[in-house]
Amino acid sequence: MGKHPPPDLLPVLLARRSEFIGFLAARLNHNRADAEDVLQHGLVKALATAGTLRDDEHLLPWFYQLLRHAVVDHIRSRRAAADREHRWSDEALPAPETTARLCACIEPLIATLPPAQATLIRRAELAGEPVASVAASLGLTPNAASVALHRARASLRAKLQSFCGDCASGACLDCDCE
Repeated sequence: MGKHPPPDLLPVLLARRSEFIGFLAARLNHNRADAEDVLQHGLVKALATAGTLRDDEHLLPWFYQLLRHAVVDHIRSRRAAADREHRWSDEALPAPETTARLCACIEPLIATLPPAQATLIRRAELAGEPVASVAASLGLTPNAASVALHRARASLRAKLQSFCGDCASGACLDCDCE
């Protein structure tokens, strides 16, 4: 029994890489990409915290415990990101009663946006379709679609304010544009 972690920590762990991937994949809904990510983070953390290992014989149990914690952190991070996306997309949807009263100027101005932005505005904002499903149909990640939707809103807002003037400051509700 040694008092210090083995100097060849990384080769010992990498020799069992496929075993670790199987262990992680089983805990991550068999998502191999997530298992690979968690293993990489686990290996980095193992190297950074190897000084806490006091007994060479406990290397594998110690690393498995580190991986269990990494899985929990990964799942929490994914859930938090999904919750943020859900809250953001819920906030982005117009209230049903306001949709019907939108300014008539909005559709011609949406048509001047780049096609992907116009599609995002029409489907996610006006039709109330979830951003994630619009993103999937456009071949975008939900995060990329959210960013593009944010930019589309900003661009449309500027176009409305330029075109409609003062009435656009009230979100084009009860607009008196002709």
